[in-house]
Amino acid sequence: MSLSIRRLVLVLLTSVLVRSAAFGQAEAEKRTDADNQTAAQKERTEALLQWTRKFAQDTRITVLNKDSAAAELRAEPVMRYVDQPRFIADGTLWVWTHNARPVAIQKVEVNDTTATPLWTVCFAALSEELVEAKWPYGQTFKTTKPGWTFEAIPAADPPAEKSAARSLQMRALSRRFSGSVYSSVQNSNIPMRLLPKPIFEYSDLETKLPRGAIFGLADNGTNPAIFIVIEARPNKDGTVAWHHAHSRMTADTGKLMFDEATIWEFGPVNVPNDPTTNFDNWMYYFMRRNLTTLR
Repeated sequence: MSLSIRRLVLVLLTSVLVRSAAFGQAEAEKRTDADNQTAAQKERTEALLQWTRKFAQDTRITVLNKDSAAAELRAEPVMRYVDQPRFIADGTLWVWTHNARPVAIQKVEVNDTTATPLWTVCFAALSEELVEAKWPYGQTFKTTKPGWTFEAIPAADPPAEKSAARSLQMRALSRRFSGSVYSSVQNSNIPMRLLPKPIFEYSDLETKLPRGAIFGLADNGTNPAIFIVIEARPNKDGTVAWHHAHSRMTADTGKLMFDEATIWEFGPVNVPNDPTTNFDNWMYYFMRRNLTTLR
């Protein structure tokens, strides 16, 4: 091999090595940037969760019965979700119980709908009795009607005697429900889908068998707008049968169907600071997100 050819080969090899090193450095920088972004995202996600947990812990829910019983907060959110069409970057869903039965449910959402960073707090009673909510920053709400009114589910087999079979029965019954909402954000009628698993399940204190489960219907992502509960309850004759109840957590117009027949329709709700708004067993409001409330 001549000297000139050797020099050309050396130049080419050097160029390849330099390019390879530059490419490797660029890829390493990309990975570092991605790692930094991931770490920052994880830190923000954890900070959001900690703030919403503290907010839920400082929320006081009271069942307005003869004993004015305080409800107990479930320690962790029952689900976490996003809702891109509504500019909800992060949402947590919390449940309160009394005597092991759910009595209230609440969303706390990171709302970026406007230029002003907001929190959205959505609350719904799940009790057959009236409830009162008192929030950490002074807001209060007292229901004027029960959150749930139960009805027997037609053509349903009696609740099974074994736990696993009961859970399967509830899931099968939940698939007989469907719904839709007219989205003011998207200006269209949107069919809802049943979330793939129960949001919250609870057992009978005496028998320890599964007593009921809350299921969610969502129109955007996994953000539930209608809650359906299926519960094993006694009939007037003492026999136990499956019953259902429902509640909303959306300001949009919508309807709920059972076996494709409409069983409930609801209209739109005005903005929460409008004095004409009449919340009965659910409500929502906004709070500004600032330096003290995790902007």
